[in-house]
Amino acid sequence: MKRRNIRFSLLAAALLLSFGSGKLPAVESGPPVAAVPEFAHLSIGSGYGLNYGGIGLGFEFSPRLPEKMGTGFHKYVSFAMGLGYMPDGGLAYSFGLHLYPLGRDLFLQPRLAVQYGVVAVVGNLYSYPGDERRAEGVAFGSGFLLKLARQIFLDADVHYIIPVDYAMEELAGERLRFSAGLRYRL
Repeated sequence: MKRRNIRFSLLAAALLLSFGSGKLPAVESGPPVAAVPEFAHLSIGSGYGLNYGGIGLGFEFSPRLPEKMGTGFHKYVSFAMGLGYMPDGGLAYSFGLHLYPLGRDLFLQPRLAVQYGVVAVVGNLYSYPGDERRAEGVAFGSGFLLKLARQIFLDADVHYIIPVDYAMEELAGERLRFSAGLRYRL
């Protein structure tokens, strides 16, 4: 009897060693536990340009989705909003998406942007103060986020604006807009 047990044990060990690493399979105890997503990221900043609604505040929110929907979403996409004051145009806003093709873990994080909001103030030489009109439209841009410290970032973007119809003629040669600011990630 003992010889059979020894032979069986040696045969089982030889089979296990021949199928790969030679490690015994891990035995899990208890029910499987779903990975809990970490908290979402919110950054608040101040600056100038479309990302900040003129001169104002910019908010960027990167949601964490449940595991079933893909937990890596927050590393590549964020929702952006800007509220501020546009000189000669009053209150201004913008909202849209920032896409990070290389992720958010780098020192220098390149990004693409799609936004909608107040993109310009339209007036002419013969208009009186207060006659200017705010031109809303879509803006496509590219830029970067530079990590200065653990939670402090510098961002800069260049946007190509596509304003509403009534502002197309007046903004024919002025389609590029620059945006820059300083952000703090909560």
